[in-house]
Amino acid sequence: MIKTRTFLVLLAGFLLPELTRAQSPALDVTYVHALQQKYPSVSSPLCPACKLWENPYFKSIADTSAHRPVVTYYIYTKEHRLAQEALNIPRTGIPAAWSSGYGQPDETMVYRGANKESPDMIAKGHCQAWILLAWCLDAAILSDTYTFNAGMEYQGQNVGTELATEELCRKLTGFKGQAVTDSVQIWCGTFGAQHSYSQGALSVTMPEAYYKVIAYKDLSSHQPVLLCYWLPNQPSESRAKLPQRMIAFDTLVKKLGFDPTVVLH
Repeated sequence: MIKTRTFLVLLAGFLLPELTRAQSPALDVTYVHALQQKYPSVSSPLCPACKLWENPYFKSIADTSAHRPVVTYYIYTKEHRLAQEALNIPRTGIPAAWSSGYGQPDETMVYRGANKESPDMIAKGHCQAWILLAWCLDAAILSDTYTFNAGMEYQGQNVGTELATEELCRKLTGFKGQAVTDSVQIWCGTFGAQHSYSQGALSVTMPEAYYKVIAYKDLSSHQPVLLCYWLPNQPSESRAKLPQRMIAFDTLVKKLGFDPTVVLH
């Protein structure tokens, strides 16, 4: 009887991991393609080639001719931050691999070609940051979507003013300090064109600037706070320059020609 029990325990120990693996979908390119197909984009009146892309995590309107996000919207919470820290998804492999929205071209080779031409490194620059969406595997994967959440961004800005805004959002919800708020609304997009890079028939525009609007309610004063940034897409940008990149909301709207908080919410 003891031998039979021992055998059954050993058998269960062998079969349970196999059954778990069989029930869980393989995390590979096929999984990513299937995930992207769940959320097709639709036409948007914001520009002639604009398309609206909505998934359960964030929204985006992108210029699918220039292949850059015009406006994106995401609500980041303290719960998201805590979940991301607990889950600790590695930024390697599939969770960190870039993919195309359903029906959109793969821009990988354009970026490779651009980095051969440019003396300064060009990054796939998120609008809505990977780290802010990595509280959920699917959200992390979808954050790495060409056109709808990525613009051609100089690495100086990518790890400079852009990264500084991402760190600010985390700090506002209590990262390494006292929480100022429990929820942050984030609008982010790209503007203009300073160059374009092509591979075959596919051409991707490098934007002139990124912009970001951060809105939250201060837990102490109970007052709404609105922070706006205009981030020049230049290799010389740094985190220390973020305070210099603040801009009045009305000025931002005039530059863009639309109110991002009205277009997506």
